[in-house]
Amino acid sequence: MSREVPLAPQHLPVLGHAARLLTAATWDAMEVWLREHGPTLRFKISGATYIVSADPEVVRHVLLGNADNYAKDIRSMAPFLDLLGDGLLTSDGPLWRRQRATLARAFRIDSLRNLADVTRRAVDRSSESLTEHAQRGAVVDVGTLFRRLTLQVIAEAALSMTPEESDDVLPRLYEPLVAEANRRVWLPARAHLPIPARFQYDRSLRELNLYLRARIDARWRQRQAEPGRPALDMLDMLLVSVEHELWTEDTATLVSDELKTMLFAGHETTSAMLTWTLHALMRHPECLARLRDAADEIFVGAGMPEYEALKRLDYAGACLKEALRIYNVVPIVNRKTLADDHFADYHVPAGCFVMLHLQALHRDPQQWPEPEAFRPERFLGESQAQAWRWLPFLNGPRSCVGQHFALLEAKIVLSLLTQRFDFTPGPGNSDARHRFNVPVGPAGKIGVRVHRRV
Repeated sequence: MSREVPLAPQHLPVLGHAARLLTAATWDAMEVWLREHGPTLRFKISGATYIVSADPEVVRHVLLGNADNYAKDIRSMAPFLDLLGDGLLTSDGPLWRRQRATLARAFRIDSLRNLADVTRRAVDRSSESLTEHAQRGAVVDVGTLFRRLTLQVIAEAALSMTPEESDDVLPRLYEPLVAEANRRVWLPARAHLPIPARFQYDRSLRELNLYLRARIDARWRQRQAEPGRPALDMLDMLLVSVEHELWTEDTATLVSDELKTMLFAGHETTSAMLTWTLHALMRHPECLARLRDAADEIFVGAGMPEYEALKRLDYAGACLKEALRIYNVVPIVNRKTLADDHFADYHVPAGCFVMLHLQALHRDPQQWPEPEAFRPERFLGESQAQAWRWLPFLNGPRSCVGQHFALLEAKIVLSLLTQRFDFTPGPGNSDARHRFNVPVGPAGKIGVRVHRRV
């Protein structure tokens, strides 16, 4: 017999649980509830009922066992819809299945092989800048460094943009859009207020859309003039998937939405992952030394190793995965039930919002002994059992289609930079995380001083 999910503490008349959730980062407040009162709880805000769970069996049920009954909660993504449109991150049903198949081809093995060279070129450019900072003894903002680097990588991989084009266009147009979208998550009225940020947002969005559309149209004409032209980047691969269709405004918009999704997902999460990982490694020099030794074995000379050799960057991958487990750049995933269901002996009514609390799962001492400790070896020789305990890229049919791209890029970046430079933490670095932004980055800057090694 199914029973009702227990109500979280600190419920108030009319306000429900809103007051408690506003006193700290929402995901941190929920984690305290789950740690103290059980892995699955119910709470209320503005009359709506939410279920939040860090139970791996519940997570598995929602993401795999009965995934078709759990649609994406688009409300939580509303401020980002201008940036994502009807791309893979926001779509559902037949459109999502088609897009999933298309993007799976875009992220196929050929793209990963090309990614290695693209990433090395971006690291080489960043190394020139870091060498200049080393000569001046200046403190480097790691977050800014990695955002620019990963933007260059995805811009070249997706659109064959030169570094100069990427640096001129994307930070100027894209980064302000992301920053304002994050502010609107918590203050939706900003989208309607006559404030300078709104007008700047509208101008940047309009210019970004025009820029992408011009590149798409030009590439489409080029492909029509050169039938059978090999696909050189992800835009080509997207156009191959629609080349037998009538080219319409809707088709062009769909391709543009997928490109914007690639740009967003292809650099925001990766740059946050790299920032947190380097921050952790500076605190654990023995781990940094081991990662550097592994890099010295793979990266010899000026050339890029073969793809098979890059797959052996296991320790770099373990460091990245452990940082994702501890710092949780995507702490919560939201779904909405389409029909009545049950899990963990609880009744789940149709129309209920279900939140999978990945952060609480990743820091649960029953799943991860000494969860606050940075131990990359947890992910060496990892087993299938970890598939439902470690979920930064989700699992099941909705798993991140670009996860292998992101991890390979990050492993190359981390290995090459730590091979070339010594990093010393700057003053004021801390584990404090941003209260509102997703992906979750540091609350303040992570600064480093660098010294050239090779």
